[in-house]
Amino acid sequence: MKFMKNTFVLILALTLLMGSVKAQDVIKVRCELSDCQGALAMFTFDGITMKEIQRVMASPDKSFEFKIPKSSPKFFYIGPFGNNNRLVILGSEPNVVLKGNCTALAQSVVSGSKVNVDYDLVKKTMNNFGSKANQALQTWAGAPTEAAKASTLEELKKWDKKKLGFLDSLKKANPMFGRVAALNTYLSYPNNAQGYPGELEYFANEFFKYADFSEPGYDGLPWVFESFRAYSGTLAGVGIPDNEFKTFLDHTLAKLPQGKNAHGMALAGVINGLQQQKSPLAPEYIDQYIKTFSVLSPESVSILKEDMDKMRKLMVGSVAPDFGQPTPEGNDLKLSDLRGKYVLVDFWASWCGPCRRENPNVVRMYDQYKSKGFEILSVSLDNTRDNWLKAIEADKLNWRHVSDLKGWSNSVAQLYEVTGIPQTYLIGPDGKIVAKGLRGPSLEAKLSELLK
Repeated sequence: MKFMKNTFVLILALTLLMGSVKAQDVIKVRCELSDCQGALAMFTFDGITMKEIQRVMASPDKSFEFKIPKSSPKFFYIGPFGNNNRLVILGSEPNVVLKGNCTALAQSVVSGSKVNVDYDLVKKTMNNFGSKANQALQTWAGAPTEAAKASTLEELKKWDKKKLGFLDSLKKANPMFGRVAALNTYLSYPNNAQGYPGELEYFANEFFKYADFSEPGYDGLPWVFESFRAYSGTLAGVGIPDNEFKTFLDHTLAKLPQGKNAHGMALAGVINGLQQQKSPLAPEYIDQYIKTFSVLSPESVSILKEDMDKMRKLMVGSVAPDFGQPTPEGNDLKLSDLRGKYVLVDFWASWCGPCRRENPNVVRMYDQYKSKGFEILSVSLDNTRDNWLKAIEADKLNWRHVSDLKGWSNSVAQLYEVTGIPQTYLIGPDGKIVAKGLRGPSLEAKLSELLK
């Protein structure tokens, strides 16, 4: 979610529009927010970009007022910046008031708006159903006997029934909220997985069962983004093969009208979920978004192109970014100095328990393959030289080591976007990235394949 600065054209277009509507067709939004430095802005969100549509200065009484054309209810965001805002539903109610503090917008209160009060109640109810159902599911998973499991299944059925009843009531009372609920209605696996070989297949195929994406009302609905982010992030986190994962994603995305706003929201959610999980599939879906929405969402496409340029530097098949840092002896060693061998760039630290537990396996593989063109270059995220050197000696890590002793601020770790350790990059003799994130059996299998 990124902030895009306002443009003169956008301001002019909005000004002309406001000048052409009657007073009774104008929605006023008064913001009584303290600790706001300078102006306040209103945004829309397309899944990638927070687009500023208005920016106003404080009036003499230190309040802020926005004016927008009357319309069906839509989701807007109000705050000083795109990354500091409060979601508000606007369009049908004439005088909406937002009260609170700019430094804690999440706690701000909307008055004069039944639709916002109802929306908060919808979210609270959905969260309660989800929490109760999850508790029952955990009880079912840990039930010691079949009788206990059967009892818990009845509890799960009860919450499934409540979810469906709530969904049906919202469809009749407020179709927009009905669509929000449809995106959040996922029934229990133990009671509804008939015909599926396992929970993974059930989740992948049934997560969006109650959402009819042919309805135009899904366009511009932020919950499409949120739901697809959760969906893709969950699947990315269970470690299924990329080809199977891609099949699930493509099948689900195909349910949306291609090239429409809802499709853009869904693709953006998929991209966000994949990026959070560091999935190698992220570039493919970024490319899909760029090709499909270059005309409809040029600002978002521009942002994603920048992301792609960064990601390409660390994609399998790309030449690994070169670097150099001091060795324990004080000499500068570069990655390119090891060109001609398979090099495992291993990010670790003396204080990292998982790293230290993995080291005996890495030592064994190094001893097995070092004579066949395999080298290791360990980059330590230590802050203390003594701890670094003691760990090298204690774990018998008899290969190449470098560190600038800046901890998480290590320049190589930042260059390679390391957010957790252990992390590895396997570099080929030509300097190109062969694989990422290999450890244990996966590393051993790859080395066996490459260095028979």
